[in-house]
Amino acid sequence: MNIQAQMCGIILLVIMIMFYVRYKSLRLGTQIAFQILMAGMLLCIFFDMFSIYGIVRLMKDHRLLVYAICKTYLMTIVLVALLGFLYECADVYGGKKNFWMITFIGCGAFLVESIVIANLSIGVYKMGRVVYTAGPSVLSTYAFAGSFVISNIIFTIRNRKQGNPRRTNVILIWMGLWFAAALTQFLNNELLLVGYAGALGILIIFFRLENPEYLTDRVTGLYNHEALLLYARKLYNSEKKFSVMSVWWNLGLSQADDGAREQAVMLAFAKRLPKFAHTKVFKMADDEVWLILEAPEEAENIVEKVRSFVEYGRRELGGMAQVEFTYMPDTTLVNDYQEMVFLMQYARWKSRDHGTTNFRRVNQAFVEQMRQEKRMEQMLEDAMRDDRIEVFYQPIFSTREKKFVSAEALVRMRDKEGNLVPPGAFISVAESNGKILPLGEIVFDKVCRFFTKESLEQYGLHYIEVNLSVIQCGYPELADDYIAIMEKHQINPKYINLEITESASMAAKKTLLENMSKLMEYGVYFSLDDFGTGQSNLNYIVDMPVNIVKFDRDMSQAFFRDEKAKYVLNAAMQMIHGMKLKIVSEGIETKEQYLAMEELAIDYIQGYYFSKPLPEKEFLSFLQENEWQSAKAKGEAIS
Repeated sequence: MNIQAQMCGIILLVIMIMFYVRYKSLRLGTQIAFQILMAGMLLCIFFDMFSIYGIVRLMKDHRLLVYAICKTYLMTIVLVALLGFLYECADVYGGKKNFWMITFIGCGAFLVESIVIANLSIGVYKMGRVVYTAGPSVLSTYAFAGSFVISNIIFTIRNRKQGNPRRTNVILIWMGLWFAAALTQFLNNELLLVGYAGALGILIIFFRLENPEYLTDRVTGLYNHEALLLYARKLYNSEKKFSVMSVWWNLGLSQADDGAREQAVMLAFAKRLPKFAHTKVFKMADDEVWLILEAPEEAENIVEKVRSFVEYGRRELGGMAQVEFTYMPDTTLVNDYQEMVFLMQYARWKSRDHGTTNFRRVNQAFVEQMRQEKRMEQMLEDAMRDDRIEVFYQPIFSTREKKFVSAEALVRMRDKEGNLVPPGAFISVAESNGKILPLGEIVFDKVCRFFTKESLEQYGLHYIEVNLSVIQCGYPELADDYIAIMEKHQINPKYINLEITESASMAAKKTLLENMSKLMEYGVYFSLDDFGTGQSNLNYIVDMPVNIVKFDRDMSQAFFRDEKAKYVLNAAMQMIHGMKLKIVSEGIETKEQYLAMEELAIDYIQGYYFSKPLPEKEFLSFLQENEWQSAKAKGEAIS
C-alpha cells in the first residue's frame, strides 16, 4: 500500500491551515472560497487514504462499506473541481448575484453527479501493493471533474481582464497540474497522484495569492493598500453602506531622512490607535492611514475619537507638523470602490485648499468637482491623442518700430464637436496630473513647425513667445527636449522666447536656471511673464537672466484706475529700463490706454486693442494685412 504521496499532501494542507489561522482575516470572498477549497482538498485526500485502507483491510468483511468509501472519495474529487471553479468565480464576480447564481447551479450539478456516481457500479482491485478502483463510477468521476476543470480553464481565460491577472496565471497552472496528474493516474492506476497534485496546486495558490502576509504591512501589522482595495470591492459588491476616513501627516522632512521618521510615527500610531468595533485600519503609505467604518450609526463618534486621538497625541507621535483628515460619511456618493479610492486621493491633493481647517468632509458637490476634473482629464487625453490641441497667437506691437514684431502662443483645445474649451478648464488639470509636460511639447512643436513652414520672419516677426508652466520649469529634461524639437524643425533659436513666471522661479529655481543656461547657450531668449501677479519683487528680475518683463493685465489696468498704481508702474518701468530690459504691457484694450502706455515709453503692447488671440490661418492673414498696410503707409510717406 503506497500512500506516501497522500501523506505529503495532508502535511502540506495542515501546515497551510495552521499558518493561515494565525492571521486575522478580512473575510473576503476569495479568502472564504480558498478556505473552503483547502477543507475540500483535505477531505478528498483523507477519503483517498481511507479508501486505500478500506480496500486493503476491510474488503473481505465489509465490501459494501468499502464501495461507499470509494464512491465518497470519487465524489470529493468532483467537489474539489467544483470548489476550484467557484474560487475563481469569487474573484471575478466578488460576491455579486452572478456568483451566487453560479454557486447554486454548480451545487445542483454536483448533487446530480453524486447521485450518478453513487448508482453506477465500481470495481475495486488489489494486486500486491497496488490498489485502485475502476468501472463506470470512476469513468463518470473523470468526466464530471473534467467538465468542471475545463469550465474553470475557459472561464478563467475569458474573464482574465476582470479578475486578478496574477490569479489567472496561478489558476491555469493549478488546473493544468491537476489535469496532468488525473490523466497520468487514468493511464497508470499504480500512480495515485490526484490528491497530491491537488494539494500541490493549492500550495501554489497559497504562496502566490492567499498568503495573509500579502495583505498585511510587516512594520505596523495593519492591513495594506492591496487589502483595502479588495475589502472595499467586497463592500461595494455586497451593496453594504459604509464610511471611510483618511489621516495623513507631513513632518516637513527632507529626502535625507529616508522615511525613517515617518515609519516611526506610523508604528506609534498603529500601536496606540484604539480598537473600534466594525472598523478596519489600512496603511496606505508611510504617512497615511485609512479607516473603513462599517457601522453608519457609530461612524461620526469614531471619527471624532480618532481626531482627538491624533491631535492630543501629536507630540508623542513624533511632533507631527501637519495633520490632515478627509472623511466621506456615505460611500454611496460614488459608484464603485475604484472611484472611492480616487476621490480620497483627490481630496488629499486638494488639501492645500482647506484654508484654516485640516478636516474635509466629502459631500456631493466635492464628488461632482472631482468627476468634472476627471472628465476634463479624459477630454484632454483624447484631444492630445486626436490632434485637437491648437495654438492661437496674439500679436504684440512695438511702440518704437510701429509694427507687430512678435506674438504670444496660447494653447487651445477643442472638444469632439469642434467647440473650443476654455483654457482655464483644462490647463490646471494638465498641471495636476502631469499632462502639462506632453501638452507643452505639443504646443512648442506646433509653434516651431508654424514659424518655419510659413517663414514668419518675412512678416517682420522677431520671435514667438511660448509660456512655460511651473511644472515644466522644474522638469530637468526640459532644455534637452526643447532643443531636440528646435533641431527637428531646423528653426533658428533666436525666433523663440520662453516665458517663465515668478512662481516658477521660486518653486524650482535651481533646475530652472540649469535649463535656462542650456537654452540660452543654444540661442533662446527668456521673458518674465505676469510681473505683478505674485510675490512681485525686483529681485526676481535681478536673479533671472531674462530680456523682457511683462506687466500682467491686472497691473496694466490698475494704472488707469488707481493713482497709486500709476506711481508703482512708473517706478517699476524706470528700474526695469535702467537694467536695459524691455517691457511688454498686456491687457491693453482701448486707444486711450495704448497712447498712455506709449507715452510711458513701454516697449511693446499686447491686448484686444490690436487683436484677440487668433488661430494659425487668421493670424497669418492678420500679419499679411498689416504688412501690406505698413508698406502702403511707407509708400505714401515717401511720395
